[in-house]
Amino acid sequence: MGKTRQVSLSWMLTVPFILQIVVVVSCVGYLSYRNGQRSVEDLTNQLMDAASKRIEHKLTSYLEIPLLVDRNISDAILRGALKLNLDRTETEREQYLWQQMRSHPNLSWISIGSQSGDTLGIWRPGIDRPLQFSLSNRSTQYFGNYYATDDRGRRTQLLKIERPAFDPRTRPWYKEAVAAKKPIWTKIYAGFTPGTIFIAASQPLYDITGKLLGVSAIDLSLLDIQRFLVQTQVSPSSQIFIFEKSGLLVASSSQEPPFRLTEAQSPQRLSILDSQTPLVRATAVQLQEKFGDFQSIKNQQQFKIEIDRQSYFVQVVPFSQEGGLDWDIAIVVPEADVMADIYEGTKTTIWLCLGAVTIVVFLNILLGRRLVKPITTLSRASQEITKNDYSRQIHSSRIRELFILAESFKQMSREIRESRQQLEEYSRSLEEKVNERTQELQAEIQRRAVAEADLLSANQKLQDLAYLDGLTQIPNRRLFDERLKHEWYRLKRDRLPLSLILCDVDYFKQYNDAYGHQEGDNCLCRVAKALAIAVRRPPDLTARYGGEEFVVLLPNTSLDGALKVAQILQNNVRALQLPHRQSKVSEYVTASFGVASTIPNETNTLKELLLQADEALYRAKSEGRDRVAASSID
Repeated sequence: MGKTRQVSLSWMLTVPFILQIVVVVSCVGYLSYRNGQRSVEDLTNQLMDAASKRIEHKLTSYLEIPLLVDRNISDAILRGALKLNLDRTETEREQYLWQQMRSHPNLSWISIGSQSGDTLGIWRPGIDRPLQFSLSNRSTQYFGNYYATDDRGRRTQLLKIERPAFDPRTRPWYKEAVAAKKPIWTKIYAGFTPGTIFIAASQPLYDITGKLLGVSAIDLSLLDIQRFLVQTQVSPSSQIFIFEKSGLLVASSSQEPPFRLTEAQSPQRLSILDSQTPLVRATAVQLQEKFGDFQSIKNQQQFKIEIDRQSYFVQVVPFSQEGGLDWDIAIVVPEADVMADIYEGTKTTIWLCLGAVTIVVFLNILLGRRLVKPITTLSRASQEITKNDYSRQIHSSRIRELFILAESFKQMSREIRESRQQLEEYSRSLEEKVNERTQELQAEIQRRAVAEADLLSANQKLQDLAYLDGLTQIPNRRLFDERLKHEWYRLKRDRLPLSLILCDVDYFKQYNDAYGHQEGDNCLCRVAKALAIAVRRPPDLTARYGGEEFVVLLPNTSLDGALKVAQILQNNVRALQLPHRQSKVSEYVTASFGVASTIPNETNTLKELLLQADEALYRAKSEGRDRVAASSID
C-alpha cells in the first residue's frame, strides 16, 4: 500500500479560502457587468421607444395639417366660396389662401392649377419673410409672376418674372392626383430652387357632374423633418432615418439629401442601400438580409446587429397616413455609445477586486498561521500519546476547545456509537411522517390553487361588468367618473391642463326611427370604435357617457390640443360614411363635439368643467351640428 500524500493544514486553510474569494469576486464582478449591460440595453430600448414616439407624433402633427387644409380648399371650391377662374384676379380667393398659409407655418406652398393651365399659388420664402403670391395664366403669357403681400394678405408690387412658361399639368402634384382620382400624398420631388425637397398633399377637383376642374396641392418641405431628426439624436453617434417601403430615403439625421444628381444633372431618388452615410447603408443591408425586402416590415421591430465587429441597437417603426403614405422610421444606436460608462466601471471594479483579494490573502495567511500553530502542537502530543508517551505537556490555555479535546475524545466515541443507532431509528420514523405530511400539503396546495383560479376568473368578470359598456365594449360612465376624479386631483397637484370632449351623434333618434334599434346599436358601436382608435395616449380615455353621447378624457392636454383631437374624432365619424337619410346636415351619420379645458385649482370644480363641455356641445348643436365648439375655464 503506497504512502498517502499529505497536505499541510496551513495550505488547507489558506488555498480553498483564497479560491472561494477569487470565485465569489469574479462572479460578483461578472454579474455586476451583465446586470449593468442589461440595464443599459433596457434603457437604450426605452430611449429608442421615446424617440420613435416623438418622431411619430411630430410626423402625425406635421402631416395632418396639409390634408386638412387641402380638404378645406376643396370644400370651399365645391361650395362655390372659391372659384377656379384663375385667369381673373379675385381678392377674396387670394386672401383665403394667404390666411391658410399664415395659420399653418409649416406649409411651404399652396397651389391651385386648372385644366386650362392656369395656376395660382402662395409660398413661404423663409421663416421670417412675408408670403408671396405666384400667378401664371394667359395674361402673364404663362410666365410665373411673383408678388409681395402686405399684412392683410393683399397682393402688392411685382417682385420677379420666371421663365420659361409654367404648366401645372406637368408637375407631380397635378399629374399624380389626376391619375389617382382621389386625395393622395405625392411622391417626394425636388423643387425648382436648388436644395428644396417637397412632398404634397394633392387632391383633384371636380364639379357636381364629375368633370375635372383642376387640382389643389399643399407642399411640405422635408428639410423641416430632417432638422427635427437631427435634434432627436439618442446618442452622439446614433443615426435616425426615414425611408419608404421601396427603400428610397425620405429624411436622415445625417442631413443627407434624398436626391442625387445623375450624369445628366437630373435629380434621382436615393436608395438607403446606396446611402453615402456608412451606418445608414450598412443598416439597410442588414434589414434587407433580415426581412428579405422592406415591404415585409409590418410591425415595430427591435433587435441588435453587428457591423464591422461593432454591435448596434436597431429599432424600426412603421408609419402610415391616409392618402397612401407608408414609411418606416429606423433608429440605430451604437452599443459603444451607451456601454462606455459600463466599460469604465468594469475596469474600476476589476482593480478594486484585485486589491481586495490581495488584502484578504495576506490576512488569511496570518490567520492560518495563528490557527495552525496550536493544532500542530496538539497533533504532536496525540502522536506521542499513541506511543504511550504522556510526557509532553500541552499548553493551550487560550483555546479552551483544544484543551478539553483530548479528555473528551474517548467519551465522545462511545456516545457516537449509541447515538448513531438512535438516529437511524428516528430517521426512519421521521421520514415516514414527512412523506405523509408532504402528501397532505400537496393535496391542500392543489385545492387552494383551484380555488384561487376560480376567484381570479370571477374577479375579472366582475371588473369587466363594472367598467365596460355592454353594447360598445368601451369604458362606461362609472370608469370615466373614477378616472376623471383621479386625473382632476392629480393635475390639480401638478398644475397641468385637463380637457374634456363631449360627443353627441346627430339626429340619432331619427336614425333609430328610420333604421331600427338594432341598426342604431350597430351605429353606436362603430362610432365608439372610430372615437376610441383616435385616442392613442395611455392616460387618455374614451367612454360611453349615456345613450348616444360619448366622452373623451384628455389629461395634460390644452384647449388647442383638445380641439385638434376633436377635429380628428369628427373626421373619423365622417369617414365611417354610415348612411343617414333623416339627417338634416349630411347624408351620412355625423356628430357634434363640445370641448372644454381648464387647469384644476381651488376656484373651479369638476362640475364646472362638465357644464362647460355640455354648454359647448349645446352650442355646437344649436349652430347647425356636425361641428366642434369649445369653452375654457379661466
